[in-house]
Amino acid sequence: MSISKTTPFAIAALASLAASGIGTTARAQDTSAGATTVLEEVIVTTRRREESLQDVPAAVSAFSDSQLRELAITNLEDINSLAPNIKVNPGRATSNTINAYIRGVGQNDPLWGFEPGVGIYIDDVYVARPQGALLDVYDVQRIEILRGPQGTLYGKNTLAGAIKYVTRDIVGEPAFNATLAAGSYGQLDAKIAASTGLGEHVYVGASLARLTRDGFGEVVADANPYQFNRVGDDVSDKDILAARAEVNFLWGDSSRLRIMGDYVKDESNIRGGQRLNDVFGPRLDDRYDVRNDMPVDAEDFEIKGVSATYTADLNDQWALKLVGAYREGEGTTFLDFETRNVNQFNVPAQYADDQTSFELQATYTGERFKGVGGLYYFDGTASGSFDAVLGILIPGGLIQLTQGSVGTESYSAYVDGTFALTDRWNLNFGARYNEDRKDATVYNAQYLGQIPSNTGMFDRNNLPAGIIPFSVLSDYRENRSDSKVSPKLGVDFQATDDVMLYAQYSEGFKSGGFDMRGNEAAFPGTRDGYKPETVDNFEVGIKSMLFDRRLMLNATVFYADYEDVQVTTQQFVEVMGVASNATAVLNAGKQVNQGVELEATWRPVEAFTLSTAIGYLDADVKEFYASNPASPGTIVNYASVTPVINAPEWTFSTDAQYRFNVRGGSAVARAGYQWRDDTSIAPPPFTLTSPTDQPAYGLLDLGLSYTTPGEHWRFAVDAKNVTDKWYRTAGYDFGTTGTFANVSQIGYYGPPRTYTFSVRYQY
Repeated sequence: MSISKTTPFAIAALASLAASGIGTTARAQDTSAGATTVLEEVIVTTRRREESLQDVPAAVSAFSDSQLRELAITNLEDINSLAPNIKVNPGRATSNTINAYIRGVGQNDPLWGFEPGVGIYIDDVYVARPQGALLDVYDVQRIEILRGPQGTLYGKNTLAGAIKYVTRDIVGEPAFNATLAAGSYGQLDAKIAASTGLGEHVYVGASLARLTRDGFGEVVADANPYQFNRVGDDVSDKDILAARAEVNFLWGDSSRLRIMGDYVKDESNIRGGQRLNDVFGPRLDDRYDVRNDMPVDAEDFEIKGVSATYTADLNDQWALKLVGAYREGEGTTFLDFETRNVNQFNVPAQYADDQTSFELQATYTGERFKGVGGLYYFDGTASGSFDAVLGILIPGGLIQLTQGSVGTESYSAYVDGTFALTDRWNLNFGARYNEDRKDATVYNAQYLGQIPSNTGMFDRNNLPAGIIPFSVLSDYRENRSDSKVSPKLGVDFQATDDVMLYAQYSEGFKSGGFDMRGNEAAFPGTRDGYKPETVDNFEVGIKSMLFDRRLMLNATVFYADYEDVQVTTQQFVEVMGVASNATAVLNAGKQVNQGVELEATWRPVEAFTLSTAIGYLDADVKEFYASNPASPGTIVNYASVTPVINAPEWTFSTDAQYRFNVRGGSAVARAGYQWRDDTSIAPPPFTLTSPTDQPAYGLLDLGLSYTTPGEHWRFAVDAKNVTDKWYRTAGYDFGTTGTFANVSQIGYYGPPRTYTFSVRYQY
């Protein structure tokens, strides 16, 4: 569908709906007790300085802690209902690895060393790896969703946008809150947070979350005896311990040092997935149940982080910020690709990463100019290994071992500012220089033999008994350097006190790198790595507060031209007469994503608030010239058979809240609905359709809460996916032809219908 044919109609139709009161929403108002018909101002830090959401000439949505609570947002997966053209869910078979997409761009493959398209931030700290980044929401101040390239202020790997998780500011009056929630599947969650001052200059705070739930599915019996599981063992459960602690030192009129540490321990069992064909007999009836010969309870992820932030106002115009941070994580997982109780296509895997970052910011606020400039440094290493136990290929067993690491060192300098041309016209500009240096070690080899399903990665220099070297597919150490300047230029016009129009051009890029699964024997070019992915983004929009600030209506039209798009391909080809996994990350020539987004909030009377977000997205690969590993030397344009994944044409969400008084307190009844168009999830290379494709679906949520007079106690019941809709969010598909024809076609599903009862106390 061409945007030139549909955009005028879409804008007119959606704007008409909003103006008539059906509306759309950025949902940036506060719906806490005491709401009025006037929509409140929301302060964000999108441009690294505090300002009103409606003054930011960009597509941004922001949600306060009270809004997130009322909308029953418990982790980042739940934010799908908050903004248009976004998709956030667990990555494939994992439960805590984030798979985030904005406007059809993100990171589908969470292999260590691969870079995301959506940046995840905890306060001002960039979280480089998706493992452990599907954050649970507790003791949070707000969440900001930035759509479109953020290359100037946020740097690499934000070419689709960024998600900012802003923790609660503990400076101020003593505070305490505790929440206990119980619900379906044995859910029992406990969250507690407290902060206080130790005199006038020191503040301390801590928060703790213990989140548990039984599995949505279980291990099901079959004709073979289980070695490492018991029939009835949970899958898709939850077992998480998360904590944060911080201390703030204040001196002078405006100087502050904030030191914070966080910790996450995730011992949830594997995520259950349903086989999508009946090649090995009828699939299981339940979408979460599995027959799995790998230990379902052996997953283990641990994430740690510490940061220090120093801020100071140097004078009335200049402010300084210094941010230093260190994060590390490690984990193990066991993937059963044929989802059967046989050792034929199993992949035990482990990973580890660490990152150190420093940032210096200087902010200037003058009469006609406001801006920020800074320097940024990042040094990180991601490493891992996995065994692909391919017993299906050779009766005696074949193992494909992949091991490697990639180190990244980044330097950047940036400036971003706004200059007031007149009282109503502003010029917005910025630029960022970024240099990446990557050093990668890649080892990929095949061995004859077989190891038990519960065995982790073996050492290639100390082979287990019965394991015989067969062929080396990759064994190299390489490095590459890439540099990029990301500019931004735009204008905004304050048509009235409540209506702003803006237009902007911006660039962004996703860092280049090396494929840890790269098969040099099949793809010799994999040794050179792959180039950065870049985007030129053109955007026009309107932000408005109408009808005496009872209706907030924001709209955006965008056109994004992507070059050197990073596409992961996986095929099985013969090497020395044996099928091997020929994986490569290729740079597609050109992809165009264009669309329209409309958000609004309408509060016609004090008791009622209606919010809606509508997104239209037209995403197409235009050029993708690549060699065919089955026919070396043959170059083919695969654009016509390369779908854009996680890019539904239409997304829609709405939330209605009605507030009424009960015995002096405030009750809120809520109904929310989100709808997502047909979505390509995980097609095999050069294939338009797949059993993993997800047809259009809608989800209904309901909620009822009561807050006592004085707002100390809150009682709530929330129901999600009320109609128990089946919908796939991730999957694997190795295709219907070749060595692994129909073997691994798996779908991973979103949560079923759940009910949660919660009680919260705060002061």
